[in-house]
Amino acid sequence: MLKQDFIITVGLLQNGSLRQANLKILFERAKDYEKTSFKGLFNFIRFIEKLKKGNSDLSQAKIIGENEDVVRIMSIHKSKGLEFPIVFLCNSNKGMNKKDWQGEVVLHKDLGFGLQYIDTVRKIEYPTCSKIAMKVKLEQEAISEEMRILYVALTRAREKLIITGVRKNEEKELEAKRFNLKNYFNGNKISPILIKNKTSYLDWIEYVILNYELQGKKYEYLDFSVINSNEILEEKEETEKREIDFSKYNDFKKLEEKLNWKYRDEFLTELPIKTTVSALKKLENENVDFFDLTNSDISLKEIVPEFLKDDKITASRIGTITHLVLQKIDFNNIKTENDVREFLQKLVSKNFIKQDESEKISTKEIFDFINSDFALNIKKAKNVYKEKSFCLEVEASRIFKNEDLAGNLLVQGIIDLYYEKENGNLVLVDYKTDFVKKDKNELIEKYKIQLELYKEALEKGTNKSVEEVYIYSLYLNKAIKLF
Repeated sequence: MLKQDFIITVGLLQNGSLRQANLKILFERAKDYEKTSFKGLFNFIRFIEKLKKGNSDLSQAKIIGENEDVVRIMSIHKSKGLEFPIVFLCNSNKGMNKKDWQGEVVLHKDLGFGLQYIDTVRKIEYPTCSKIAMKVKLEQEAISEEMRILYVALTRAREKLIITGVRKNEEKELEAKRFNLKNYFNGNKISPILIKNKTSYLDWIEYVILNYELQGKKYEYLDFSVINSNEILEEKEETEKREIDFSKYNDFKKLEEKLNWKYRDEFLTELPIKTTVSALKKLENENVDFFDLTNSDISLKEIVPEFLKDDKITASRIGTITHLVLQKIDFNNIKTENDVREFLQKLVSKNFIKQDESEKISTKEIFDFINSDFALNIKKAKNVYKEKSFCLEVEASRIFKNEDLAGNLLVQGIIDLYYEKENGNLVLVDYKTDFVKKDKNELIEKYKIQLELYKEALEKGTNKSVEEVYIYSLYLNKAIKLF
């Protein structure tokens, strides 16, 4: 044992606490060394000398505990699992590091690597499809990771959290964000496009605050303020100002005309390149603005960490799973309703769906459809095709019902099922799980524009005539002919 009087004497010297801690570590290391085959003071001293020459681990003892009354400076990663009374999150305006997907070669742990294609004949280079796909994947994963890191930072404080950031023109930045929130309105949620375009913690926090502001709400325990640098730094003496009469050198009338000039086809600059059939259906039936729809419907998935996602099974999710079951199931092998239940369990075992989701699916509706007279024609068909995706170019004037509009939209969608008759013509079928009254016209009016686009896309894609178009309502257990 170390003598107590020696420990006390060392503690009275400069940095006494640290010296005492180092002595205790030395004592523990000596005890561990004695447990080996090499024993004795001489061998231990030689061992320490070799460690020093090899720059091995001889670090000092840590005498500051987690509850010490000190100011700690650490990264967000280091703070994980710790809590403090007051926390400063500084430099929150710093953007996300994008170097991982901006180089000549892009690497992904699962997808491999993506390269630039070099055309030696035309002396040009451009990214390959694989590189573009990896860039999108890496960016989504990086944003999700940054969100998780921000969540850690925001949950370290027990009493008060102070977030700081620096901007050149904060008022202009806030106005731009208000404008974006209004134009990319997505209910009470912030559009994923805005989250993707702005990737600093300060931007995300400001979007949340302003989104509450636009809804007429305010955070009860949050104080957001903008402090001008002049309030912190000493004001410099004002230099002498020179007055210049610009009217002598400029024609303000011409200048005003140039500044107020508007592009004749301004509408086309805001028109999205691609949208979905579902978005057009909402435009037609729900009387909503087109641009409020497309931002969440142009194949951009929500960038949300897994631990923040809602596990609630919605009616929309049930409809999606029902479509999946009808896509995968073999109509000829279903003889009883129990066969449908067994098939659902196969999907669960293969991780296509979850157990709680399978319990929400109506096996009776699926069984009744497969054993209906209408499905009998599908079973006898020459060729049957399920879940076929398409892209169709549609005139903007047709969508907005305005002949003066120019330009086209690329519309994408998925056809549930179509089959070929003996005469070579096609029959198109679209499943619907909507709750409806007995009036079939409700479904016809709601989905007419969608099925018209499906029919047009199928005829153009196959060069065959679509003879019949049906909506099959699983809720009504009825096939409804549209054309």
